[in-house]
Amino acid sequence: MKKLSILSFLQRFFSRLKRYFFSFEFLPFLLLGLLIVIQIVFNILLWEEKTFAIVASSILLIFWVASAILALDLIDIASRLDLERKQINAMLRSISDPVVAYTRNFEVILVNPALEKLTGLSRKELTGKVITPELSNDARYGFLAKIIFPSLAPAVVEQELESYPQRVKVKFFEPQELTLEIITTKVVDEKGTLYGFLKVIHNLTREENLKKIQADFITIAAHQLRTPLSGLSWIIESLLDTKLGSLNDTQKDLLQKAKQAILQSIETVEDLLNAAQIEEGKFGFQFVRTDIQKLIEDVLQKLQPSAQKDNIKLIFYRPQPPVKPFIMDPIRIKLVLEILVDNAIKYNVKNGEVRIRLRRLEDKPFLAVSVEDTGIGIAPKEMSKVFTKFFRSPRVVKKETTGTGLGLYLAKNIIQRHGGKIWVKSELNRGSTFTFTLPLDPSYIPPQ
Repeated sequence: MKKLSILSFLQRFFSRLKRYFFSFEFLPFLLLGLLIVIQIVFNILLWEEKTFAIVASSILLIFWVASAILALDLIDIASRLDLERKQINAMLRSISDPVVAYTRNFEVILVNPALEKLTGLSRKELTGKVITPELSNDARYGFLAKIIFPSLAPAVVEQELESYPQRVKVKFFEPQELTLEIITTKVVDEKGTLYGFLKVIHNLTREENLKKIQADFITIAAHQLRTPLSGLSWIIESLLDTKLGSLNDTQKDLLQKAKQAILQSIETVEDLLNAAQIEEGKFGFQFVRTDIQKLIEDVLQKLQPSAQKDNIKLIFYRPQPPVKPFIMDPIRIKLVLEILVDNAIKYNVKNGEVRIRLRRLEDKPFLAVSVEDTGIGIAPKEMSKVFTKFFRSPRVVKKETTGTGLGLYLAKNIIQRHGGKIWVKSELNRGSTFTFTLPLDPSYIPPQ
């Protein structure tokens, strides 16, 4: 084993010596080796004490070999580090999104050309610069400071700060309007030692502008539809009132169906307007201290007739002790509850159940509200689309043909504006459980 290790060491040494022998970094040691060889020759030729001369020469030779081994190790490490640095820089340059890496002390160590273009600062100006919150008002480094510290940006639209990678969407209005999504991740080694942070900035300005154009179109179209639909609803109500003349059973039945269709159309228009207002940030929220248990009871009472059609039981497990009233927007949270419970009824089975539970989270000042059904469930491949706009599962469409696919999208946005989260767990033909959280501490509610 020792012979093998010595042979392996010698092979590695001569391999490195061959690789770096004529390198610029090894040149000083090469010159030192030549001087030592000359010194050894002089020692042997000129010294009378040959034994002493040989010992002294051997010591010099051993010193040079040890120095050469150490130097080759250091050169090899430096070469590898340089290669890794070049590879990292090449990867950063290939990323189209702006990227900045900085230490725990907020000293910038790496940037890519996209970040230089975004900030208007060169790599030379950025590398080694310590970015502090005080620089947020600086003419040159203020923009970068607001990227490093997103809470200092003019407007924080969305944020997910519970765990890494952290996501924050911010808006800038000067010198041009920008919408940026800033993703922050830790830079750690295999032992978990923190070295710094890496930020990737997605420019969402174009996407946001397209969304605004789409929202404006929907808003205009919905407003144009709402007035004539309301007029038609009033006309049908007048006809059903028989003040304009008596109706036979067939006429009444047709008018009732027409009334129901118009009411569904008006509901669709309202959903479209709500979705557009949420995306524009105009979905006004009024936060007041509210009893969520009372909200749930009101929603269950309102939807009880719908549940009775298929003999579906609505069950509310009231927590003990009761949840004290806390800050929320009661109108918006009631809308979320109506959406979830109504869906749980629509997509349930006959003689099924809808169960509502409240649970305080142990590690955070949040309340979890879950709405569980015994219905048709959601296919695994559709889970990622559940909260997207206009999505309706083919299985859902077969059971309930009417609908806009906006309900869960609205619910998600309302909960996020409260500082909470919403998610779903489901099993095909066994049912689904939708859960959302609300902060019991109003300081967790993001600025509106």
